[in-house]
Amino acid sequence: MDQHNPLVFGATVNNGLYEFPEVLDKNVDDIIVNECDAIPSKPPDRYYFGLLIFYVLGTCLLLPWYFFITANDYWMYKLRTLPNDTQINFFFLNKDDHHTKLQANFTSFLTIAASVPSTLTLLFNTYLAKKISINFRMISSLMLMLILFIVTTVLVHLNSDTWQILFYAITLGTVILLNIGSSIMQGAVFSLVSFFDSYYMTATVSGQALGGIVAALAQILALWWGASSVHSAFVYFLFADLFILFSLVLYAILVKTDIYKYYVQDIPASTWIRHSSSTQYSLLDSDQVSVVNNYDVLKKIWKLGLSICYNFLITMSVYPAVTVLITSLNKEHNAWTSIYFLPVIAYLLFSTCDFFGRIMSNFMKLPIDSIWPSVILSFMRTIFIP
Repeated sequence: MDQHNPLVFGATVNNGLYEFPEVLDKNVDDIIVNECDAIPSKPPDRYYFGLLIFYVLGTCLLLPWYFFITANDYWMYKLRTLPNDTQINFFFLNKDDHHTKLQANFTSFLTIAASVPSTLTLLFNTYLAKKISINFRMISSLMLMLILFIVTTVLVHLNSDTWQILFYAITLGTVILLNIGSSIMQGAVFSLVSFFDSYYMTATVSGQALGGIVAALAQILALWWGASSVHSAFVYFLFADLFILFSLVLYAILVKTDIYKYYVQDIPASTWIRHSSSTQYSLLDSDQVSVVNNYDVLKKIWKLGLSICYNFLITMSVYPAVTVLITSLNKEHNAWTSIYFLPVIAYLLFSTCDFFGRIMSNFMKLPIDSIWPSVILSFMRTIFIP
């Protein structure tokens, strides 16, 4: 077939499975090949069940982090200045605008404990992908996250007044391990969804932001209900436990579905090479695929990678470490300024804009050869720091 044809197929040498395929439709994203039923036709994703599973898995990637930062009142309560009577009062909150050192520094240390291990693990994922299967990484990371969140949930109703420093250290240690597990899962999820059509990737990415919306709404509802910071945190973490367990069950169901077998098992990843256009593919024997040079890949994506890294650098510099400490200069001590301002502005607004931004990216696409605008826009975010 001509090299300019958007579909290029290569016959295998050792196996005649893909030899001389007949292309039935070369203008759509889903390639249908008539090969005497050697390559099965694409099964339908009934009721968009597979899409929903990837949405849930995407949400599960960042939901633990969002619940940790959303439970700010709970952390402030646990690390408060102790009164003379150290008996727990679940409805006690420090009404002063001044924070203890543990309170003032907690969110910053929480961000560091989450971002540094997460970044290092994401870099290490390149090595893990070659040594450990996607299935093992998915199950082990979800189990690790579930165990850590159960521990966090148990700690909620324990009286830690006499061991605040130890509680502080245990919490940060839990966050470190939790984000290591989350990053391993993230590498596994994106490795898995790369086998599927592009809209599955969109669902996964959008699900990440949806976790923030869910966490913020949960906090607002808890405040509206009048629950204390401790009881609210218990509900947050219990919901996270159930959601992680739910994600684990859905993944177990996913691997049994026809669409999983079609995309992942029937046609191995090494036989499909996606080109710059979403409709350009090559079908090659896995023995014929040359080893990808990581340096060549890096040269192609470094601008986008720089944009993403700088975006996260600016965001994590101010959110949530700085934004959670913002208070109104003209407090009227009404429900809005005293109760709902922080969860609505600091959490819900951020996550909602993040969610719609991820959806819009699916419709507003930059040409492949004009990446610099995204780099420039990313660096312009620096003005938000002052």
